[in-house]
Amino acid sequence: MKKTLIGLFTALFMAAGLQVATATSAQAVCTSYAGCVDTQTKASGPKVVARKKRATVCGTTTAVGSNVKPSGDLRFVVTRNVGKFRFARTVPYFGGKMCIRTKKLQKTGGYTLHVTFLPKDGSLFNSSSGSHGFDVGR
Repeated sequence: MKKTLIGLFTALFMAAGLQVATATSAQAVCTSYAGCVDTQTKASGPKVVARKKRATVCGTTTAVGSNVKPSGDLRFVVTRNVGKFRFARTVPYFGGKMCIRTKKLQKTGGYTLHVTFLPKDGSLFNSSSGSHGFDVGR
């Protein structure tokens, strides 16, 4: 009787252990390892924008060492170098040059555009970013 109970508990614990071991699934996350494609993001825009006008800012992402067009999202963030102004917008990206228009820039001074490429979940592309500075004049 004791041997039967010990065998039953052993089988139960082994089944529970195997179930726990197989419950987690492996998920490939793209980092700097082989099989992932590095990207390079460039931000562009005007050098000077008139006060109370909108700025047209652009971003482009290319795959480094490959002819594949990356797809994902481009996140545009325009901030004022001194002050509390911040404008952000995320747009879907499927290759080429993407441009957006900011809201009217009221204050003069220096502004910085940051463009970040955000790959989709499970994508083979690495994220990247670029920046560009411009001024708002009178």
